[in-house]
Amino acid sequence: MELTRRDLLTWGGGATAGLLLTPLPWKVLDDTSKWTQNWPWIPQPSRAPIEVKRSFCTLCPNGCDLRVRVASGTPVGVSPGPQSALCPLAFGAHQLNWHPGRLRQVSHLGKAASWNDALAAFRKAAVEGPIAVVDAYPRRAGSSVMENFARRQGGTYCIILSAEERSLAPYAAWSGAPVTSLGYDFEHARTILSFGAPLLDGWGAPGRVPRLWSTGALKLIQVEPSLSRTANAAWRWIQVPSGSEAALAAGLARVLLEEHISPARAPLPPTTVAEAAAQTGIAEETIRELARTLAAHGPAVAIAADGDPAVAVLNFAVGSIGARGGIVRRREGGPSYLTADNLNGHFRAVLIDATVPWDFAPQADAEVFRFAAWNGGGSRAHWLLPAPGFLEELTDVPTAPGSAVDTYAIAANLSTPPADVRSPAGFLAQVDSALPSVEDIIHARCRELFRTHTGALQGEETVPVSRFAAPERLEEALRTGSVWVAGPPRSGGLRCRFEQWPQPTAPRATADWTATWVPPVLPPLAVKLYRESSLREPPAGRSI
Repeated sequence: MELTRRDLLTWGGGATAGLLLTPLPWKVLDDTSKWTQNWPWIPQPSRAPIEVKRSFCTLCPNGCDLRVRVASGTPVGVSPGPQSALCPLAFGAHQLNWHPGRLRQVSHLGKAASWNDALAAFRKAAVEGPIAVVDAYPRRAGSSVMENFARRQGGTYCIILSAEERSLAPYAAWSGAPVTSLGYDFEHARTILSFGAPLLDGWGAPGRVPRLWSTGALKLIQVEPSLSRTANAAWRWIQVPSGSEAALAAGLARVLLEEHISPARAPLPPTTVAEAAAQTGIAEETIRELARTLAAHGPAVAIAADGDPAVAVLNFAVGSIGARGGIVRRREGGPSYLTADNLNGHFRAVLIDATVPWDFAPQADAEVFRFAAWNGGGSRAHWLLPAPGFLEELTDVPTAPGSAVDTYAIAANLSTPPADVRSPAGFLAQVDSALPSVEDIIHARCRELFRTHTGALQGEETVPVSRFAAPERLEEALRTGSVWVAGPPRSGGLRCRFEQWPQPTAPRATADWTATWVPPVLPPLAVKLYRESSLREPPAGRSI
């Protein structure tokens, strides 16, 4: 029998139609789906009653409060608590502990090693030369352990400043106050002039500025070269060429000082309004009108994406230094730390906390011990040491960077960590047994809060500290999701001095806020939100 091309096509079409009408392909897909969902490395939540517990996010120093759905000791869902909003990463943070990039094994120069090997190497380094410790979330109980170790060893403890703290650095330099003690009193401001800071896009605590802006009482003016998400949603967008922000700040200050619109006194900037207009491409009258807006809708505060001194001096002309609605010094303050940018000298070893960004590169001649929960890739560390992941360790949460009000919270360990992970504090305690434990430090801090009888605990309801009968009761409330909040910031507690208008500095490139988290640590649920977070409604006449 001879088969023609027509016979083959007819037979093939009939076979395909018959196959689709049978249950075979659908059964195969169903079995494949069940098989892939039962791979041994995929966690299987137990069938158990769901409990809702309160805690705080420790993925960044802002410490947003959480409602965590827990089944048999395993977090299975995260939602924001009553005091905060969450970023896309936090919504899927309960998946992070099973991420493929999770570190579960000590490694030395890319090869498997043990904790005993790491301890022996670190002890040897501590005997042979000075040790440096780098931390990105200072003032935690674990930070205190690391700082004590460095001091006892005659070494150096230093920190990585957040974007919020870098923008406050000029005021710290002019006043002598620690940058960790300063904050922005946005809650009492009526106008914020932002020079590139993504205030509606994850700058600071997520939800802080958006919540104030949504009331309609706050005017947000965004100065930026391109139409960012914050610029698109702001009350007003001022488009300027990149690098001309300092000229605009000088022009605004010139108007405020020359026309005596503001009672504040500050050195007159060398840049005239005409020169500012030429550099920014903005009409002189527009600059004058913007300056009058700042004066008329006060309290007003100017903020830079980084520590631009010209923007900082503008706040002198506006009168927002140490004033309500401006830059203030918190009641409790904070200690002064050496920053990692000034980490000079020869060190035998550098210990890097898990909070430090992966792009931090310590000096090459030191032996580097890096703690991390997830592998960010491209690290120059000699030792990679697996650290606890999301909600896997007891830690406290001090005041968020840039906040005007002191706060304190405790993030409970709601998830059981893998067997082979350790925190830097626990690691150092094996090197120096005289160090206090994290739990002991938290107990002491709760006793101190109880002793001062100041502030209140905010949770489902607000309870003054003075109403607690014992420090143990106060600590119990903190461990179950309440946050201690101090009184309002003090006005007039910040005095800055400088002789002349600062010299212009080269603008520092600021990355989009989503660049803060490298892709290896993104949970699957957050990937789509992360990648598409730039989607927005375009303004009329403009396409994206």
